[in-house]
Amino acid sequence: MTLKLIAAGLLTITLTACVTVTDSRLTRKASPEKAVENYTQLGLGYLQKSRNDMARARLRKALEIDEDYAPANDAMGLLWQAEGEMDLAEEAFHKAISHDSSFTLAKHHLGRLYMRLKRFGEAESWLQTAAEDRYYESRTAAYNDLALNYYRMKMPQEAIKAYRETLRIAPYNVDALVNVSTLLFEAQQYDASLKHFDRLHRLVERDKTRHTSHSLWLGIKLATIHRDVKRGVDLASRLKQDFPQSNEYRLYQESLAGVKN
Repeated sequence: MTLKLIAAGLLTITLTACVTVTDSRLTRKASPEKAVENYTQLGLGYLQKSRNDMARARLRKALEIDEDYAPANDAMGLLWQAEGEMDLAEEAFHKAISHDSSFTLAKHHLGRLYMRLKRFGEAESWLQTAAEDRYYESRTAAYNDLALNYYRMKMPQEAIKAYRETLRIAPYNVDALVNVSTLLFEAQQYDASLKHFDRLHRLVERDKTRHTSHSLWLGIKLATIHRDVKRGVDLASRLKQDFPQSNEYRLYQESLAGVKN
């Protein structure tokens, strides 16, 4: 089974916290500290809308006021990364960290950048640092990214450990549940895999999330191994109805043909 790890969007952990800021607010008399904060938030808002030109203009204004403001440098790193200028993104993230060593968000972004560049050893270091910050708001995302990085390093047991750290903090984190269940299945730890799949399935039953073609196929195979015919039939029906063109449904059909032969 190919592991389909679900990685959060590149800008999600930063931009979901953005507030709506308009230029008119910045024309009023305000302290330099407030102005640089507002320009940074406005820049991030434009970046979220893929208005890179507008984002750059606002972030430059922020850095003109305070070139050492860590969030503005971090946001500029995201902008450079969105434009494919990875060397400049790396420089901006490092600058943010150098001016505020406690700014965990920039460390997380730097780890993600290195993972994207396949510099997995460097990514591990920064993602581990971010994940170990107990006060970091996106700590679960950092652990999920660390797990993905371990998987790409072909270290599945370390990936499992990282996902379990996510679930220790957030027991119903969907990404971690799907991925750790898959990794445990691949390791032939079927009971442990089923335990996490059951938790995911309960979320689906409560309309808290939805199955993907991958999770349905995983559930079908677990049901087959554990001889849960009723669940297997139900999941197969969902797979056929919701994802008839998926690779997973093709694999399911092939498995049926194999049984008949």
